[in-house]
Amino acid sequence: MTDPSDDFAGNVADIPGAPADGRHTLAVIGAVDPALLDLVDLALACQDAVVIRAGLHFGGDEESGSSDTDDDLVRLVSHSSAEGFDDEPVRLDVPMPFTCPTCSLREVLAAVTQDRAAQEPGGTTVILLPAAIELAHLLPGLAEELAGTGVRLAGAAHVLDATTALDELLEHRLLSAFPGDCRCTGAVHLTNLGYADVVLALGGDEDPAGADLIEHLRPHDALLLPGLDAPLLETLTTLTHDAAASLSRIHPATTSAWGGPDEHGVWTLDLSATLPFHPERLRTLVVELAGQGLCARGCFWLPSRPGRVCTWEVAGGAVSVGDAGTWAEVPAAPSDADDDAAGEPRCHLVVTGVGDEEMREQVRRAFARILLRPEEMAQALAWIGADDGLGDWFGQADQEG
Repeated sequence: MTDPSDDFAGNVADIPGAPADGRHTLAVIGAVDPALLDLVDLALACQDAVVIRAGLHFGGDEESGSSDTDDDLVRLVSHSSAEGFDDEPVRLDVPMPFTCPTCSLREVLAAVTQDRAAQEPGGTTVILLPAAIELAHLLPGLAEELAGTGVRLAGAAHVLDATTALDELLEHRLLSAFPGDCRCTGAVHLTNLGYADVVLALGGDEDPAGADLIEHLRPHDALLLPGLDAPLLETLTTLTHDAAASLSRIHPATTSAWGGPDEHGVWTLDLSATLPFHPERLRTLVVELAGQGLCARGCFWLPSRPGRVCTWEVAGGAVSVGDAGTWAEVPAAPSDADDDAAGEPRCHLVVTGVGDEEMREQVRRAFARILLRPEEMAQALAWIGADDGLGDWFGQADQEG
């Protein structure tokens, strides 16, 4: 892995930079729309960093780009030079070592970054990720691989455009980042907004409602940069990525209602209860709880699955439920959240929308109706081990937890 990247690292090792501890600095930037990464690539020209554009190319996919082989590839391209943006890029194609694209990308980036560190110990590398890569799936493992090396993983940024935020977050827009990709833009945005250290929001002046929606979905401790004139490189390189803290912000049982400005109709509901959901009423009222044109995330528990963290996500018009392990496995809550409740079974949904007050009240009413009533709690033990009718959602095995 490291042998072919030695030449690549050497060809782009002419830009100075010196983090305080002398290690090589790696910053990572992602987006759903590749055109936004093109803009960032240009904006970072002539700055004290080597910018490497990463891409995924699949041999059987004609739309993924031309290559000299039918192999699935991780492609790295850099236009960086001491003078700025170079029309003659340096390119490296590495066959994917795994069938998992994100796993392959992680291994290639770890190898190339360590080669860059050997060539330029005090320098800086910025990786522009392939479109629609989920930071939470890539960076914790990358941080582990770089631990104890000469590379410091600095800040991670997610870039999005306020003028398309409402459409990409609230409507169903399918992705095709790799063969068989069935994700939607909203799900990737929602995860990356919660995970990133820095959110770069373009077009806020053109679409105030879109800018406000981004604010509502941005954690309080994630920095917001309003446009390409902001000091993106300086901001990223002064940070050190904390994967555990980022994961805790997006964990269904420790996520928070961050809220934001409401002048343009954006609102956030913070729904919480210690009572569980009634399994039958949940199935009956799932459409009312999900609503339309909303984003939602959080957790709930069921008397039929008392030890399990059940997850709830609404993004891009799609509803997703799942299982996030046991309540005992819930990570520590972020510093601005309620630590005392983190490992206790509860229902907590954070719902964000724009306008449509009736939809907001519909969701609020559905949440209240689905909860077990206090008088029903006396029979809650009868649900344990019983068929709750949700096996097609969670699987029968999870009911044992």
